[in-house]
Amino acid sequence: MDGDKELERSPVVQVGDVSMRSPLIPCLFYIRSSSVLFCSCSCSASLDIRNCTAPLHSGAPRDRPLVTVAITVPISVDTIPLLKCVNAATAAVPSVDLSAPGAAAAVADACRAVGFFRATNHGVPAALTDALEERAASFFALPHKDKMDASARPFGYGSKNIGCNGDVGWLEYILLSVRSGSVAAASLPPSLRAALEEYTDAVREVGARVLELMADGLGVAEEHRGVLRRMVAPDDAGGADEMVRVNHYPPCPSSLAAGQRGVTGFGEHTDPQIISVLRSNRTAGFQIMLPDGRWVPVAPDTDSLFVNVGDSLQVLTNGRFRSVKHRVVAPTEGQQPRLSVIYFGGPAPTQRIAPLPELMREGEQSLYRDFTWAEYKKAAYKSRLGDHRLGPFELPAAATAQESTTKADHYCSSNAAVQAPAAAPHVARVH
Repeated sequence: MDGDKELERSPVVQVGDVSMRSPLIPCLFYIRSSSVLFCSCSCSASLDIRNCTAPLHSGAPRDRPLVTVAITVPISVDTIPLLKCVNAATAAVPSVDLSAPGAAAAVADACRAVGFFRATNHGVPAALTDALEERAASFFALPHKDKMDASARPFGYGSKNIGCNGDVGWLEYILLSVRSGSVAAASLPPSLRAALEEYTDAVREVGARVLELMADGLGVAEEHRGVLRRMVAPDDAGGADEMVRVNHYPPCPSSLAAGQRGVTGFGEHTDPQIISVLRSNRTAGFQIMLPDGRWVPVAPDTDSLFVNVGDSLQVLTNGRFRSVKHRVVAPTEGQQPRLSVIYFGGPAPTQRIAPLPELMREGEQSLYRDFTWAEYKKAAYKSRLGDHRLGPFELPAAATAQESTTKADHYCSSNAAVQAPAAAPHVARVH
């Protein structure tokens, strides 16, 4: 069988009488042959039971959950440089007081310069975020088989796999669709579902306010300043394509990190939607890439929200705002788990994504060909995390402009020295 051939090529980790092949987080296994069990979460992990003395498969129906095995060390993981230049990072990440009179200009400046900013005085109550953090942590502390009850691809609970194209990371997560303003999370514990509903409602309002500030900062006339906000506003027919994601990064063994490198929690990527709003606990690990090619760490701040420009917003502004590459390095032994919640504001599937007429100057040409959100989403979900997803949608003028843009060849190090940037991290498939 093909499964047996793949098994022969992979290293084996012994767990009692059972040989196990590189799961990252405890996995639930199903019978697939007389000699091999395969993981139910499609992480390519398997159990070799050819030499197992226990009657694991005796009389068990096919496709019935058979055994849960806990092991914390994967065979292969990718690493990311550990960035320690906190002062430089603090200076590089813009901070915007959303309640200040000059917020619109500050938001636009941050989105032009970095594509990312810290939002303070956003109005989301601390009690709400604290309650969500507590209930999400309780969910991720459940036995793996209980969490798998909330799995309903492509949404629900998942671990290790990021998308369907081979990207993996040191994390587990909940990915949920938000339809007509409600979080589709029927399989989650009621207290967690309620906290997610309340939090999503509050953060959606922040996102809508930020989109209006963006339009204002770009100089859109007052009567048209709702143009971006309306694209992500839900309606009775479903309207916008909104999602909320809760990522949990458990500490990984320090032996997996080599020197000044850490294990990849979530590989580098841009967000395809219009806007993303992130909030995390006190555990660090989030990094962004600056326009000059440097990766810098973003210090966690539980009182703030962090706003990402997405690929669609880059197109809608004809490149005035740039979507930002970002990634996460997983915590190591001795650190607390990292937990983050991200709201993604995307438009309706039929929404045309093209530079806004309200922004285009006389004679200005579009850098991108027109497409719908459904077309771009389909293309993005067929790609790898680190791929340049907008590339196939760029017109020659955009490619020429990008080729003429030079980037400084340095990145952040422990002594803030300028050095050559590391190659883009790529998380190898776990076999």
